Amino acid sequence: MKSISDIKTELDRFEGITWSNCGYPLKIDGQEKSIKVGWLKFEIEKSELGWRTLEFIAWIIDDLMRSGEEIHFFPTSPPPFLNEPGQCLSFVMEFYPESGDKDINFEKISDFISHCYNKYWQECKL
Repeated sequence: MKSISDIKTELDRFEGITWSNCGYPLKIDGQEKSIKVGWLKFEIEKSELGWRTLEFIAWIIDDLMRSGEEIHFFPTSPPPFLNEPGQCLSFVMEFYPESGDKDINFEKISDFISHCYNKYWQECKL
């Protein structure tokens, strides 16, 4: 059975990713309940490779969304006065498993990222 950490493992294969973290389910601060959402947060290196990595991952997510997966993908950053400006941009993916079957959903996403990496990444990262 696959988990959200398998999606993280596939994402970490991209050389332009500088760090990533993940979890399931999403816990809401200040509340005892949690939402059945898998999340993955990552940062890219500031380089041509980082930019190509972000572009490639955006393509993968768009393709998954067009196939019916409910995924949200967005940039995030704390306010500049809390961190050094230019050093705190990161990206988040939220995965909303259909009908609660997270294992099948996470496996499908992980396998698709792996397929895209193996088939297309080497020529795209150049």
